[in-house]
Amino acid sequence: MTDRFRLDGQVALVNGASRGIGRAIAVALAAAGADVAVAARTTEGLRQTAGAVEACGRRSAVIPTDMRQVAQAEQMVVAAVSELGRIDILVNAAGAALRQPAEQVSEHDFDDLYASNIKGITFACAAAGRHFLAQDSGRVINIASLASLIGVPGRAIYGSTKGALAQLTKTLAVEWGPHNICVNAIAPGWIATDFTRAVLSDATVTDRILARTPLRRIGQPDDLAGLAVFLASPASAFITGQLICVDGGYGTA
Repeated sequence: MTDRFRLDGQVALVNGASRGIGRAIAVALAAAGADVAVAARTTEGLRQTAGAVEACGRRSAVIPTDMRQVAQAEQMVVAAVSELGRIDILVNAAGAALRQPAEQVSEHDFDDLYASNIKGITFACAAAGRHFLAQDSGRVINIASLASLIGVPGRAIYGSTKGALAQLTKTLAVEWGPHNICVNAIAPGWIATDFTRAVLSDATVTDRILARTPLRRIGQPDDLAGLAVFLASPASAFITGQLICVDGGYGTA
């Protein structure tokens, strides 16, 4: 049964892999046996992630990519196939955050956030999907957010992008399911990353979050890694179109 959680012979492409959640997932996939192409804007961070992948005994490829640019998002998939021979798993962990009252959001902020969190990811899915359809198999794992499901003050625009990502996940699952392609999303709650550092540095805010979180702690990027490996593996072959929360129970409290 444990073999069903292995990814030997598989090739994954993880964007947003230079740090945080993306890096944790990329390394976990490698530890489970996958070769991993890593993409992000920050080349130095990507090299560090690639080094961690290779330390697991797996091949890696570094693909500098700005997911806000559709052409780069599509070329990322082409480069991963060229470098590693195929692609079986796409993890969309790239994204940006914005904490701003809705009435103060500028058009530039709106456009930039939608480009980062949904536009580029949509076209990356389409590019990977063409490969998955040709081989009649594949996995897509989108990193959504608890804000896909609940309202969070100051996150109206961010939440709307993540809501769109959740719906994209469901629709692709329906379209591609007949071709043995599973599409799921992970919705992190409060995870300690560069995106949340400013908020979590406020002890009053952190105390309020912890009081609502049944597990009474802030999550870490590694808390998402096991679920990502599961969703990428044969063990999850009958799971698609799902949005699974990793939030310590925050959303249910």
